[in-house]
Amino acid sequence: MSRVQVARRAILGLTLAGVTVLAFLHQRIQGMPSIDALDPFGGLETLLKFVAGGELVKKIEPGTVVLFGAIVLLGVILSRFFCGWFCAFGALQAIFGWLGRRIFRRRFAVPRRLDSALRWAKYPFLLVILYFTWRAGDLVIRPYDPMAAYGHLSAGLGAVWAQFTVGFIVLVLVMLLSMLYERAFCKYLCPLGAVNAILSRVPLFRIRREEATCISCAKCDRACPMNIEVSKADRVDSPECIACLECVTACPTPKSTLATFLAGKKSQPVVVVALGIAIYLLAAGVGQGLGMLHFSPKSLRQQASGGSLKVEDIKGSSTYTQVSEAFGIDLDRLYREAGVDQKKVPPKSMLKDTSKLAGIEGFEADTVRVAVARIIGVDYAGEKGTASTVPEPKAPTPESKAAAPAPPATPQVVDTGDLGRKGAASISVPADFVLEGTMSVYDVASALGASPEAVLGKLKLPVDLPIDKPLKELKDQYGFSMPDLKARIKQ
Repeated sequence: MSRVQVARRAILGLTLAGVTVLAFLHQRIQGMPSIDALDPFGGLETLLKFVAGGELVKKIEPGTVVLFGAIVLLGVILSRFFCGWFCAFGALQAIFGWLGRRIFRRRFAVPRRLDSALRWAKYPFLLVILYFTWRAGDLVIRPYDPMAAYGHLSAGLGAVWAQFTVGFIVLVLVMLLSMLYERAFCKYLCPLGAVNAILSRVPLFRIRREEATCISCAKCDRACPMNIEVSKADRVDSPECIACLECVTACPTPKSTLATFLAGKKSQPVVVVALGIAIYLLAAGVGQGLGMLHFSPKSLRQQASGGSLKVEDIKGSSTYTQVSEAFGIDLDRLYREAGVDQKKVPPKSMLKDTSKLAGIEGFEADTVRVAVARIIGVDYAGEKGTASTVPEPKAPTPESKAAAPAPPATPQVVDTGDLGRKGAASISVPADFVLEGTMSVYDVASALGASPEAVLGKLKLPVDLPIDKPLKELKDQYGFSMPDLKARIKQ
């Protein structure tokens, strides 16, 4: 193996190891960068939200934007150099590709026509992601991202399956496919690969083949992880080229049959590699000089002491104690407003562990942000744009009921017998009772020994709300949020 390829494998291995270790530590140590902050595609997503709304995606730190900027610069100068030299997920696929070659003793290939068609799939996939990121201002790809699922494996398969069901399935399928078809995700689905492929249309870096000295051995074709037919091209200008230089180092001819060119001038492969690494390090240096090269947030206490603390600064890695102290909020009230049982979730627990500890399906740090905003009296709409905090919801009036949209179905009338004689004020709510979005009003009434009418009054919901449907299916229609209801049921 040439020194160039030894260096490439070493860099890829270190990148994958670094991302894996940091993702593992993020699950256990407050303040460590998350896999979302380490994923360079998040830099593009957060830039879109910044342009649309003037703020960054909450799970993304400025260092991710610097990382994405370095990739753009690399893409313009050296094509998809990042994909071939620095991509942790590409390294993971390469490992499984190596295992596949050892197990099956051969290299499989997708039929040429099908392969050509599938390679276009990553471009519409990129456009879909960008469109919905622009509209939602959030990491819309996160639940489906195999790299995000990989980064949370240390939290346990149960946690991964609960948050990243699709992403985990994609991860398993991609690794299995990579054992048969090397770098399957890179070729067909990777949105960052699509970005780099578009940038590679600027022809500053190219590999050229000298036909006069070529012996047509096809070793370059077999070496290429992206299945480019190098032996039939005068120059390799395919957008699929990841600048790995495998074809160049595999060529057996004593003369430079396959040579690398920069801006039209012949250059040694080692120069190309050195330039790529230098660009990446230069971007890191600029980011450091501008104070942007950090992948984990400052602590809430640090931001509070600096006078810059905002509700949006609360992260999943923050603890209930840190939130309480930083915002000057009574800890017991914070738990009540967030609808969390302190007995199940100790104050030193990270917010992201609440779902696992308390068994609250779909609980996210944004629930705590909404609760804090309500307590301190500031306006804050949740990440999904559905949670309003100020003012406190009022009981419906005849005028507001007339203006409200009609419910989608006729409410089911349930004869609750003796339950119907109990009022909202007399409802007794056990300390360990947890209101779930999958519950209907009738389920809540049955669990608390109250009438549906009393529960509607307790939750400050319209009397015409269907009592037999899950609350989470009605929140958009009737303008409430689950964090609000969880707080009201505890009052």
